[in-house]
Amino acid sequence: MLEIVAIVGAVLVGLLLAFLIYRAARTYDAGSHATFITTKGGNFYGALRQPTTLWDPSIKVLRDRHAPDITIMTQDASGNYYEKSLVNRRNGEITLRVQTCSPRPFITRTSDKRQLVIKAKVSFQIDIDRIEMPSQMQAFGVTLGARIENLFDNAIGEHEDQDVFAKQREIEEKVLRQLQDIEAPADPTHPVGMPMGIKVYEAMFSYEPAVKPINKDLANGPMAYDNEHLDDLVDMLEKANPATIETLMRMLELQTKQNIVQMLCKSGGLVAFTASELGLSERTVERASNGANIMKPAAFPPADAPAPVLNTAIASPVAPPVDPATAYYNLGAPKGQKAAASVAATADPVKTS
Repeated sequence: MLEIVAIVGAVLVGLLLAFLIYRAARTYDAGSHATFITTKGGNFYGALRQPTTLWDPSIKVLRDRHAPDITIMTQDASGNYYEKSLVNRRNGEITLRVQTCSPRPFITRTSDKRQLVIKAKVSFQIDIDRIEMPSQMQAFGVTLGARIENLFDNAIGEHEDQDVFAKQREIEEKVLRQLQDIEAPADPTHPVGMPMGIKVYEAMFSYEPAVKPINKDLANGPMAYDNEHLDDLVDMLEKANPATIETLMRMLELQTKQNIVQMLCKSGGLVAFTASELGLSERTVERASNGANIMKPAAFPPADAPAPVLNTAIASPVAPPVDPATAYYNLGAPKGQKAAASVAATADPVKTS
């Protein structure tokens, strides 16, 4: 009799242990934070919404190699980009917490063909009522990231670069509205895109001009600026005062003259420029018909001419300023400078003694 009781007790203990083990293995902690996708007979059966124990052995949870592949590109606190999985493949848990998808920075063009580097972010949450959609997608994160880039690229491309900052909030609201319309179209029979089974809460972006080195090609014109950098100057001049514009135009003029001198000097020929042509003097210098500078010898009085009498009472103690360009060209041609110096020494022996 005792043996029978012992056998029955052992069987009951074994059944109790099996029951506890089965219950622990088939209980899933679902709720508002996470869910589990179940199948029955190979078909989608539903998503768990609360802690549940699956007593029916024909109902299975998708996990391990059968778990859905739901990943997104996001950022950590340091701003580094990494791929984040929303599914715990070991037990099949799918998070329902609000996530932020941050595609890698991409370049877009404004309506005036300016390039901007865009950093976009979209906050969303998987919709448990439509969870079969993301669970059946092959590349959920790639599709969502491409959609975000495309919508921001189209919205920013409608404005000029100087208007993007002023209309940034308007652009964000437009992209958010478009993402929400795709998930919940006004007319379900005519969707504007493929729903992804998510709830979109926010769309935002930041931008900065694309770094482009200045092209040093001389064909680009003054100061070696290409069209894009000249457009930056135009935007700046629209809000500048007249004094700033005048100063900048003077700099452009001098830079252009310097570029001309450098280009002609590289030709290997002898090039002569007047001070007025280089903007160093306001006085004009006569030019010969063939384009060469006229370097006339200085006009000196004859040797036997009496010295002029200076009226010391009227004459100013300070000599009048001499224009550098006039003084230079009064020296005459290089071959005649020595002769002019000897004549000057003969005419004024007191200064040379």
